[in-house]
Amino acid sequence: MIPAIPQPDPLALPAPAWLLWALLLLTFFLHLIPMNLVLGGSIVGAIARVRGRRPDRPYEAELAHIVVKAMPVLISATVTFGVAALLFLQVLYGRVFFASAVVMGWWWLSVIGLLIVTYYAAYLLAMREGSLGGSATFLAWLVAAIAGVIALIYGNNMTLMLKPAELVGLYAADGRGVQLNLVDRVLLPRHLHMVLGAIAVSGLAIAVLGVVRLKRDEAFGQWAVRYGAFICTAATVVNIFAGLWWLAALPREVLLKFMGGDMRAMGELLAGILLTLTGAGHTVLAVTAKRPGVMVTISAAALLAGIALMLLTRDAIRRFTLELAGYQPVNWVAPQWGPVAIFFVLLVAAIGIVVWMTRALATAKPGTQVP
Repeated sequence: MIPAIPQPDPLALPAPAWLLWALLLLTFFLHLIPMNLVLGGSIVGAIARVRGRRPDRPYEAELAHIVVKAMPVLISATVTFGVAALLFLQVLYGRVFFASAVVMGWWWLSVIGLLIVTYYAAYLLAMREGSLGGSATFLAWLVAAIAGVIALIYGNNMTLMLKPAELVGLYAADGRGVQLNLVDRVLLPRHLHMVLGAIAVSGLAIAVLGVVRLKRDEAFGQWAVRYGAFICTAATVVNIFAGLWWLAALPREVLLKFMGGDMRAMGELLAGILLTLTGAGHTVLAVTAKRPGVMVTISAAALLAGIALMLLTRDAIRRFTLELAGYQPVNWVAPQWGPVAIFFVLLVAAIGIVVWMTRALATAKPGTQVP
């Protein structure tokens, strides 16, 4: 009889499990910020492009243009930090992650092709936006659609790996690598929660853009703060129900952990919700505040802290679910501190480069060439 969970590899962990876990959360957090801006920003930008066709909505047209210029950098940052997070996930959960990836193999491999198409579409828009005419709207929606499909494919793998008892049967039924986890009742609310969260973060980013542009263009800055506050607040309110749906769809034993069975997990969940609502609320206060920059700064800090706590909740869901399935992590460690040190140096360098690129884009005057 084939075991549901593969036996551990005869290779030791290259660093203590707690350090690998911390690096997984850190790199995933760094990946999540640009990823949210790609997923949510592409949707917001595509809608703004359509609405901005009307002559009485010039600011939405300008916002669509800003999104187009930022998208190549955001996609690059998303992939760069996402690769690191994926590597740490494979080290800690490779036995179930690779098994689920094999079951949906062709879908998983298709992400590479989809990313290439997204890159080409985003760069074409950024470089030739003015000469594309109506094709620019098509490309904007194409980027948004592919970003959503990639998120759904990843969601399929991340939920399928939590059901190792079903993987052997799924592969035996069809080993071509074309299966998905669409029947899982957790998948849809989880995906919806991620998309709405990405839209909320993008709304906050628009409010931040408004504060930055207030001195240069007060009218646009005020509009961007109002527009971003509306998007952030509306998406956050709706996302509360999506999050509750996701919780209700969890296995009963896992759900009970968040209902008092595990006080730490429950505290992280409640604190994450409270901080997220606090952040969205401060974007609303920024609309009428004499110093909107202060309110938006508080909002950004609260939302980032809320996202960090939500990552801990997501990690707890994965850990509790795999424990129920009988998964035991590898505890044999043979530290390789040289490669770990090199990774830290490269990670700091990557963060610095991304920050520099972001500041260069944010502070560049219209019509200037960003170095």
